[in-house]
Amino acid sequence: MKKKILVAGATGDLGGRIVKALLSKNAEVIALVRHGADQTKTDQLAAIGATVIKADTNNFDEVKKACTGVSCVVSALAGLHDVIVDAQTLLLNAAVAAGVPRFIPSDYSTNFTNLPEGENRNFDLRKQFHQKLDQTNIAYTSIFIGAFSDILMYGTPLYNLKNNTIGFWGENPDFKLDFTTKDNTAAYTAAVALDDSAPKILQI
Repeated sequence: MKKKILVAGATGDLGGRIVKALLSKNAEVIALVRHGADQTKTDQLAAIGATVIKADTNNFDEVKKACTGVSCVVSALAGLHDVIVDAQTLLLNAAVAAGVPRFIPSDYSTNFTNLPEGENRNFDLRKQFHQKLDQTNIAYTSIFIGAFSDILMYGTPLYNLKNNTIGFWGENPDFKLDFTTKDNTAAYTAAVALDDSAPKILQI
């Protein structure tokens, strides 16, 4: 029997890759998208086999209905407080209310669990969400990938090809960083979504 997985943020770059990875593993995929989402992208999701459900993502009842009968909700939402904390909390609560047993939050980053508050805005937002996540009884898996490897080509301070410089975080120039491609991240996420025995933390 196919497992039914809901992906929120399915029209995004990572979300779309997760949908494809799940479909390649013979999952039934619900792509939850906002009203007004890019029609070309939603058509592409439908064309590859996903069931596209359009909903007001601020409407608890609509999101809960979309989550009904799902075995795992995968969040690929991206943004700041209004998305990572507010919208994702509504998604979480709707999943819990619908009886969904498992949830994958939109972490996909360095393992921030032991980092002090105030060092990184994006990590702080995810910590705020995890406080809410830990108050529920839903099983979840955080997927920590380090950073997406494509940033190495952007000319960031970390690895600047234009200036031939390398930056490092903190006082240790030998600090190790992990990088993962988006396709590999999507593949790992799909595998976790389909594995009821997946651990709470998956470090790639």
